[in-house]
Amino acid sequence: MSSMDTGVSQVPDSEISATLVLLRERFEAVRRNEIQRVRGRLSTLSPDQENAIDSLGHNLIEKLLQAPMAVLKNASASKSLSLVETVRRIFNLRA
Repeated sequence: MSSMDTGVSQVPDSEISATLVLLRERFEAVRRNEIQRVRGRLSTLSPDQENAIDSLGHNLIEKLLQAPMAVLKNASASKSLSLVETVRRIFNLRA
């Protein structure tokens, strides 16, 4: 059965991959900006403290993105264009 038969528009794997990359980049940019924004209030940090803050940010991103990334990866099997477009719209992602 083709996408014409089901009424569902298909999306190439490259579009799904690009959306995954853009989503991760968006979250990473927010993480960096927020760390930079509060850095002045944190005074001088030791290298261990810097690493702890960096690790905390990365771990939060991984946990927050776990479900959306899984859904998008599963969209690869169904080639659901509407799902990819929705994620791009929600997070204002531009290729």
